[in-house]
Amino acid sequence: MHLKHREFSIPSLFLPLFLLCSSVHGTLATDASLEFLDPTLPPALPSQTPKCSVLVLQQDFTGTVGTSPVTTNYTHPVDCPAPWTRVVLELSLSASGVPVQKDRIAAVWIDGAEILRTSTPFTINHSAFWKVHKDVTRYTALLRRLSGGGGTVSMMLGNSNSKPPGVFTANVSLHFYRGALSAKSINNGHPSVKGLYREPADHVIPISQEKASNGSSFWFQISGNSDISTASVVIPRNTYRAVLEILASYHADDEFWYANPLQTEYLQGGLGETRANGGLRQLYATIDGKFVGGHIPFAVIYPGSINPYFWSPVAAIGAFDMPTYDLEVTPFLGLVVDGQPHEIGLGVKHSQSYWLLTANLHLWVDRWSDAVEAMLVDYRAPPLRVNPQAEWRNQDGSSEIDAEGLLRFVGWVSSSKGNVTTLVRQKVTFKSQVVVQNRGTVRQVEMINKEAMTVGVHRGKNQVVGRVQLFMDAPLQVQTSTVNAAGGAVLRNTRLYHQLEEVLKLNDNMAVSTSMLTDRQDAEGTVLMHDGMPVWGGGSTKSSYKYRDENTCYLRTVDAAGGAVKNDVTSASCAAASAAQAWVCLGHF
Repeated sequence: MHLKHREFSIPSLFLPLFLLCSSVHGTLATDASLEFLDPTLPPALPSQTPKCSVLVLQQDFTGTVGTSPVTTNYTHPVDCPAPWTRVVLELSLSASGVPVQKDRIAAVWIDGAEILRTSTPFTINHSAFWKVHKDVTRYTALLRRLSGGGGTVSMMLGNSNSKPPGVFTANVSLHFYRGALSAKSINNGHPSVKGLYREPADHVIPISQEKASNGSSFWFQISGNSDISTASVVIPRNTYRAVLEILASYHADDEFWYANPLQTEYLQGGLGETRANGGLRQLYATIDGKFVGGHIPFAVIYPGSINPYFWSPVAAIGAFDMPTYDLEVTPFLGLVVDGQPHEIGLGVKHSQSYWLLTANLHLWVDRWSDAVEAMLVDYRAPPLRVNPQAEWRNQDGSSEIDAEGLLRFVGWVSSSKGNVTTLVRQKVTFKSQVVVQNRGTVRQVEMINKEAMTVGVHRGKNQVVGRVQLFMDAPLQVQTSTVNAAGGAVLRNTRLYHQLEEVLKLNDNMAVSTSMLTDRQDAEGTVLMHDGMPVWGGGSTKSSYKYRDENTCYLRTVDAAGGAVKNDVTSASCAAASAAQAWVCLGHF
C-alpha cells in the first residue's frame, strides 16, 4: 500500500536572521490592554437603535474550575414588550491579573438552554478585552418567558485555580429591537440560520443535564466513541415541525482531533501523540435509540492552538461564536407526538475523551388543534462509508481517511395546515490526510469537509411549499516544521489556510433567494514552546469575511502581525471592498 502525498521542504524561516526578527516583532507590551476582534457580519446595523437594552449578568470569574455556573434572575423592562424584530446577545469580557491567560471555554444559558458557546483568547503579557455579538432571535420563546417574569440566565467560565488566578470580567446584555428593520439587516450572518429558523419556534426545550453539576455545568460530557448521553422530553402533541440544534466543544485528548494521524505501526513518541485515531468525527443524535442525523463538525481552532500569535488580536474562525449543528427532525414526529416521554441522545462517533455537548429542541406547534397526526415513511441512514489507510516507517509516513455518507428521511404531518410531507437529504464528503517527513520534524495536515443538505416541504403530491438547500465547504491546511532548541524547548514554524464557505438557496412559497458566506484565514509564523507554553514568537494573519444575499453585501478584511492590526477595511460594496483588499495586499507586501 502506498499513499500519494505532496512533497514539501522545511521553510527557510528557521534561519537565524528570521529568529532575531520574530523575537522582536513577537514581543508584546506588558502594560498594554489589547482589544481582540472577530470580523463577522454585525447582527444589526450601527445606525439602528434597540428599543431597550438589558444588562442581565455581571460577574468576575476567578478560580472557578470545578464550580457551578453563575445564575441570576431576570427582570425585563415593562416598556419593551414582545414582539421583537430582532434580539442580539452581547457578551463583553476582559482578562487581567496574570502575564499569561490560557484560553477557556465559556457559555451562556437561558433556563438551561444554551444560546452561546465561546472561547476566550490566549493572552500573553497583556490584559485584554473583547466583545461577542450573536443574533439570538431564534430563541424568542425563551426570551418571551424571561420577559414574563420567569426564568434565569446562567454563565460558566472555568478559570484556573492557580495562584495568582487572574480574572475574567463578564457582562451579558440583551438588545431588543422592535419595528421594521432595514432591508440590509434582516438576515443573519449564517445562511443556515436564515434557512431553518425563518420564523422562531414556539418552544425551545434544552437537551442537557437537568441540573448543572460542579465542573460540567449543563453540559453532557462524552468520553468516547461508544458514549451517548440522553435527556427525556415530552413533545407537545400538536407539534408540526422540529429542529434539533447541537452545540459542541472538544477537549483533552480530542482538542486537536482535526490534526490526528491514523495509527498502525506508528511511533507515537516522535510526534508527541497521545492518541492517533485519525481526524474524522461525527456529531449525531438519536430519538429513542434511533439515529436521526449528524454532522462532521467544523474544525474550530482554539486561541492557544497551533501558534497563539496567529490569534492575537484576530480570533480564529468560529472561536468567539462556536458553530451550532442543526438537524431537521420533522420526519420523525410520528414517533414522538403521543404525549409520552422520549429519549433524545447525543454522541460523537470516532471520538476520544472528551467532548462537551448540549442541544436545543426547537418546536413549532399548531395553535388550531390539540394534536396532529404524523408518520415516518422513508428512512435511509447507512453508516458513513469510511476508508482508512496508513503507512508508517518509524516516525515518518502518512495516513488518510476518506468518508462519504448519504442520508434520506421522509415523513408527513397532518395538521390545520394540511397534510405536509418533509424530505431531508444529506450528502457528506470528507477527507483527512496527515503526512510526516524528515524524522518527524515536518508535518502536513489537510482536511476536506463538504456537505450538501436539502429540506423539501410538499403539500399533497405536487405542491412545493418550500425548499432549503445548504452547501458547506470547510477546507483546512496546516504545514509545520519543528526544530529542537536548548533546554527542551521546541521551535515551530507553521503555515495555515482555513476557510468556511456556506451557500443557501431558499425557495419559500415560490420566492427564491440565495445567501453566500465565505470566511477565510491565512497565517504564517514561528513560536518557541517550552513545557507547552509559548516563550516568544510571532505571526501574521490575514482574515477575509464576505457575506452576500439579495439585499446585502458585506466584506471585511483584517491584516494582523506582531500582535497588532495593520489594516482593517470594511465595505458594503463587494466590488469596492475587493479592490480595497487588493490594494491593501499590494501595499502590505
